Amino acid sequence: PRRAAAGAPRAEKVVEGSGRAVERVGGREWHVAATGFWQAHRGAAQAYSDTVGEWAAVSPGATAWDLYGGVGVFAAVLADQVGTGGRVEAVELSRRAAQDGAEALSDLGQVRFHAGRVEQLLPELPAPQVVVLDPPRAGAGRDVVAAVAAAGPERVVHVGCDPAAFGRDVGLYRDHGFELADLRVYAAFPSTHHVECLALFTR
Repeated sequence: PRRAAAGAPRAEKVVEGSGRAVERVGGREWHVAATGFWQAHRGAAQAYSDTVGEWAAVSPGATAWDLYGGVGVFAAVLADQVGTGGRVEAVELSRRAAQDGAEALSDLGQVRFHAGRVEQLLPELPAPQVVVLDPPRAGAGRDVVAAVAAAGPERVVHVGCDPAAFGRDVGLYRDHGFELADLRVYAAFPSTHHVECLALFTR
C-alpha cells in the first residue's frame, strides 16, 4: 500500500512560471515537468550519457532497449548509434515522463516509448543487441535481470545509485552468465552514502 501511494498522482499547483523545466544534454533539449525526475548533479546526465554511448556501441540497424528510460536521455544516444534503420525501445513507468520523452525525441522515428512496468512490457519487445537500464534505488531485481538475460543481449549497461542494490544486481547478472567488463563510479550525491555506479556486462 505504501508503494502504491507513493506512485499515485499527487496534487500540484504552479505558483509561478510554467511548471516545466528545460534541460539540455548533448545538444538536445528536454522540456520536463518540474516535479518529474532529473539527475541531482548538474553534470550527471551528460557524464552518464557519454559513458552509455561509449559502452553500448550498438550496431547500425540493430535494436536497443532503454529500460526505466525516463525522458529518453539514453534513448537519444542509442538512436544515434542504431540509425534510421534500427530501433530503440524505451520503457518508462511514468506516463508523463514517457510523453515528455516522445516530444523531445519526436524527430527520431527509430525511438518508441512504452509507458508501463518494465517486467510486464519486456515480453512484447523485439530482441535487443544491447540493453541499457537505469532502475530506481531498489535496483532491477531478480525478475528483471532474468528477463533481460533471457532476451540474449550482447551487452548490458546498468546504472545504479544504491551500492547495496547495485551489488545484488551484479551478482544476479553473473548468475546468468554475464561478466563485469567495466565499472565507473561517480560521486554524484555529496554528503550521502549513495554513489552512482555504471557497469558494463558482457557474455
